[in-house]
Amino acid sequence: MVPSFFDIYVMEHVKLFEQFINEGRAKYDALASKLVKDVFKHWVNHAKGSKEISYSDSIENDKIRLEFDLFANLHITKKIKGFSILNSTGADSDDEDKDGDWQTPHINIDFAVNPDWLPEYWSTIYFNLADVMRHEIEHLTQGGKDIGNYRAGKPDQDDSHLRLLIKSGFLPKSQYLMLPKEVDANLQGLRFEAKKRKESFSDSINRYLDVKQSSGEIDDKEREAVLNLWRKRAKEIGGFQSF
Repeated sequence: MVPSFFDIYVMEHVKLFEQFINEGRAKYDALASKLVKDVFKHWVNHAKGSKEISYSDSIENDKIRLEFDLFANLHITKKIKGFSILNSTGADSDDEDKDGDWQTPHINIDFAVNPDWLPEYWSTIYFNLADVMRHEIEHLTQGGKDIGNYRAGKPDQDDSHLRLLIKSGFLPKSQYLMLPKEVDANLQGLRFEAKKRKESFSDSINRYLDVKQSSGEIDDKEREAVLNLWRKRAKEIGGFQSF
């Protein structure tokens, strides 16, 4: 059957959905790469003799319509045995604060490392920074509709009550990894880390879940439940390696 003019036009000018997804993903990855490079370079250059290294920037990226403030701190202290991502790390995608006043969405990254672990641990810090940066950028696209950060199809339901129940111990910690917003952010962050490490997506995921399991946050059964949910969501989004 000879294709019609319309069929030919569509094939030439309309991108496949997966191509569209990957194109947008590449732009977020490019932004994450730039910010990781800037933050990491700043941390390394100011590490000698420092107890805390602070980096900040205001991002207004017109190409991907994303606006936010970035705060990235590295605490160098012997109170930490090795390296740690502090609980204060996270993103606020809302463009309104609790009082209803305007605010700029922001990312806060707080890492801590024992000085005795430097310089050997710089590579570990770098790869974790890559994961966290891309993870938190993904969170920014899940909110901030008025400022223009939100992307259609991203999970945007208010899960603050569930987060509080998990934090308070009323729900198992494994449930945190199964919150829709966290599923998407973990998939994108770990995919990006795998890209930086030049390893398989599966290796990146297993390393992350190994840490969660060794710390007692998840058990074998919960790990499998998390993986099943992540696999399902990865297929829905498209463009991920199988794991």
